[in-house]
Amino acid sequence: MRVLSSWAINIVSFFVVSRILHGFRFENLWSLVLAGILLGICNAIVKPALILVSLPIDVVTLGIFLFVINGIVLEIVAAFDPGFKISSFWDAMIGAVLLSAVSSIISWILFPPRRKVS
Repeated sequence: MRVLSSWAINIVSFFVVSRILHGFRFENLWSLVLAGILLGICNAIVKPALILVSLPIDVVTLGIFLFVINGIVLEIVAAFDPGFKISSFWDAMIGAVLLSAVSSIISWILFPPRRKVS
């Protein structure tokens, strides 16, 4: 159930970011859905491998290189989804930051943190 909610959050986040950032374009609803599913798969498989390979660069840049990795993951998603276009790599990096922010807000609304009872 958590996987389905994660994919739904990704899809809604992609829709919101495509309305904010003009560098993100979806041809139709199915490409939006495919991008959300592909992002979930890439975040589970490709992103950890990229982080492991780039660990020395991440340490030197104090984690700032993770923004580049997020942009690369979005470019990979766009490469596998023919209906999803990203104008430039800068749009991918900005989109990655916006996707993270929007999905965090949606997750916080749908699954609020539980307060500890003492």
